[in-house]
Amino acid sequence: MHIDFWHHRWHLGQIGFHSTKPHPLLVRHWHNMLPANSAGRVLVPLCGKSLDLVFLKDRVKCVVGIECSPLAIRQFLEEQGLLARSWPLGQEMVHEASPYRLIEGDFFKVTAPLLGEIDAVYDRAALVAMPESRRSDYARQLRSLAGQASILLITIDYDPLQMMGPPFPVPQRELEALFGENYEITLLEEKDALKESASLAQRGLTALTESAWRLDARSVLPESADMI
Repeated sequence: MHIDFWHHRWHLGQIGFHSTKPHPLLVRHWHNMLPANSAGRVLVPLCGKSLDLVFLKDRVKCVVGIECSPLAIRQFLEEQGLLARSWPLGQEMVHEASPYRLIEGDFFKVTAPLLGEIDAVYDRAALVAMPESRRSDYARQLRSLAGQASILLITIDYDPLQMMGPPFPVPQRELEALFGENYEITLLEEKDALKESASLAQRGLTALTESAWRLDARSVLPESADMI
């Protein structure tokens, strides 16, 4: 979806994707993102004003969010009672209220130096927000921002003939096509989520599967290895 689509949704208050509690799959699997005994910096793309950010901030050193909507960021800061320092940096705005660092801007234009070192990535609402035509670009950009960090990724799958996204279905075969060359992909949990998604059922779905995945970056062989 074009960035204006999301600006429009936020201004109209059409944010059915926003949950009033941390996502259950994050609660059960957040520790799978980080190396043992690590409390590092976690990147959350297309973070909105998600309470997943609040859940993470009590467990990691820093939560780095990327969000295109200034309204979403303002609401998050207000609802959490935070006063942020804000300044422009390149084409983006940075809002910092420790332990949060929120980048206001277009995800596809954010660069790795703006984020700093990232130890893990949590994606609940970004990949599933992308139409099929943009997913390859999204996967490429996420890889460039994540570096060697592990990714905790939550996807949904349903019959696309029953509903038009967003959120969009991302079946396992597509996940492997997008990330399999660069990541080892491990299924952590898969569950029937229709009962927990009344709004999607009202849009016509009769079945909905939700999955949590861990993506571990494959080791990059040194150039000399090609000559052995």
